[in-house]
Amino acid sequence: MTKVVAIDIGHGSDTFPPNKGVYIGGKGYAEHDFNSKVGVELDKLLKHNGFKTIMKQKPFSPDVGLTTRTNYYNAKGVDLVYSLHANYNGNPDVNGRCVFYWHTANDAKELANIIVDEVKKAGYSTHGNGLHASKPNIWTNLHICRETHMTAVLSENGFMSGDKDFELIFGSKQKQYVKDMARVHAKAICRYYGVKFKDLDGTAVADKPSKPSKPASKSISKMAQEVITGKHGNGHDARRKSLGITQAEYDKVRKEVNRRSGIKTASKPKGKTVAQMAQEVIDGKHGNGHANRRKSLGLSSSVYNKVKREVNRRLTGKSAVYSKQKSKSFSVGQKVTVKKSASTFATGESIADFVKGKSYTVKQVKSDRVLLDGIMSWVRKSDVY
Repeated sequence: MTKVVAIDIGHGSDTFPPNKGVYIGGKGYAEHDFNSKVGVELDKLLKHNGFKTIMKQKPFSPDVGLTTRTNYYNAKGVDLVYSLHANYNGNPDVNGRCVFYWHTANDAKELANIIVDEVKKAGYSTHGNGLHASKPNIWTNLHICRETHMTAVLSENGFMSGDKDFELIFGSKQKQYVKDMARVHAKAICRYYGVKFKDLDGTAVADKPSKPSKPASKSISKMAQEVITGKHGNGHDARRKSLGITQAEYDKVRKEVNRRSGIKTASKPKGKTVAQMAQEVIDGKHGNGHANRRKSLGLSSSVYNKVKREVNRRLTGKSAVYSKQKSKSFSVGQKVTVKKSASTFATGESIADFVKGKSYTVKQVKSDRVLLDGIMSWVRKSDVY
């Protein structure tokens, strides 16, 4: 039986401005415009490969509400909902593609893994590992993934705000990138349903999961030089992953980088115990965010983890030190704003940039956290004002 795919084009021609797009150099770029171009190309490829397609949200047209969309897909009984988007982050260093799927939907997770594999085979990067489970009560609680009764995924085809991805999404490389992304999605759908993908020119492609090739062995000296020249980006975790080496090997590379740069390798401050450093973190002496705190303390990851455990122990009420900390007072119904410096929810998940700096109403209050209406997530009292 012919499979029916709902190509869900993100947003509409009337959603930018005010948002769902970016301004670069005084010029506005609408996400829906890019989503539409990918959707049109994907539609051609899927029909060419024997699928039936529908679009409740027409390309380059005013926005159709999410509830209207999902009600339509459910009523039609389509086999697959495939939503196309482009991402945004306030940090231009953030780039990469990713896929969202409902956390209990194994079928959608399977398809998401195939999409990520096709993205990599096409030569494009992912954001993290490229996979994001959509769950209730956190920022990944996406309507398209939650309210559909069939296999459904939402793809973010790069960051509009990214210093690398912008050129692909809106710049001089857009034409080829649109074709590449449409082909990635069409190939993934074909693989998922066991269909041999055929390009528009009639070429049949036998798709097999990509096998990452083992990088050629490089000396510590060579890898250190590549880090110095910026070949592996910023941040120790990102560099280590880019180099494809173990933490122990990366520590040697970092030591060599520091030696060449005339920087002495950071070590644990003399005379300070884990308890002392934990108290300094609680007092706010080392700022917000684990990466910033570790750098401020000048610690290795393993030593900082001990400090972090001690901080957590003290903040669970098991230490007299915590009783000396003044707890902020909040009440149900109060309006509060999430600090822009906030990094994670009280439950451990990352706080999305669009949540920061926004005001919400307090729904519930606990000793160290508040439940905020609108995002329905627990936020630490120290991260709101």
